[in-house]
Amino acid sequence: MFRSTINTKSMLHTNDRIMVSVAIPAYNEEDCIADCLRSIARQQTSAKVEAIVCLNACTDHTAHVAIKVAEEEGLDLKLVDEPLKGIARARQRAFEEASGDIIVSADADSQYPTNWIERIVAAFDRNQRTALIYGPVYFSRIRGVTGTVMRYAYPVIDFVITQFDRITKHPNVRGPNFAVDRETFEDVNGFNVALEAFEDNDIAWRVAKLRGHRALHYDRHLAVHSSARRYNYYGLWKAVHYYTVGYFKTFLLKKNMGKFQDVRISP
Repeated sequence: MFRSTINTKSMLHTNDRIMVSVAIPAYNEEDCIADCLRSIARQQTSAKVEAIVCLNACTDHTAHVAIKVAEEEGLDLKLVDEPLKGIARARQRAFEEASGDIIVSADADSQYPTNWIERIVAAFDRNQRTALIYGPVYFSRIRGVTGTVMRYAYPVIDFVITQFDRITKHPNVRGPNFAVDRETFEDVNGFNVALEAFEDNDIAWRVAKLRGHRALHYDRHLAVHSSARRYNYYGLWKAVHYYTVGYFKTFLLKKNMGKFQDVRISP
């Protein structure tokens, strides 16, 4: 059980300077983490910002790279360790170590526009009922035919899927781009660490169940860019099949999809 020492809901709607924690799970991300952290360090926001990188059984130089970037950029960085492999476990550990009134979920292979955090803070401030904010994730550096298809088709497909999920009340939330207030995160008891994947969708569904679907806010302009390494590795159709089967297996059949294969190639 989590314990909160502050009333975050009340703090979000005062003139106090908000603390925002950016939680980043990382398994052998030495090739990606620098660009991610630089984009966080260069946020144009009035909020106080900290980054928490959870080293998830890393065997490379992720920690060294992260420390170096934080020193160069003046970023408030906290490194924590989660020896048991798993994206849900790593995300949970990073969230648990967060000090912020708002906890933002990010990925090490993603990069963030300079107004990302300020836009999140403003959305929470506009509506006291808001508990979770999310936006689209677009892919960069996609090779070959897959790249051509994804570049033009994916934004349309993503928009259609997101609107369908909003209508059916199953929010299409992705790990690299959502934020939740601390009180709500604690009230839903965090991530389901038993899941090998789709922990992002799962927590969003539970937030919607607890707070109501109108407590979730989708901002189509809150866009971030993530590497397409899994699509590059599998190819378009195999990757789509992988995610589709995993999604239905997890949420309709209530079965774990099994081990989520790691793809750690340069973005």
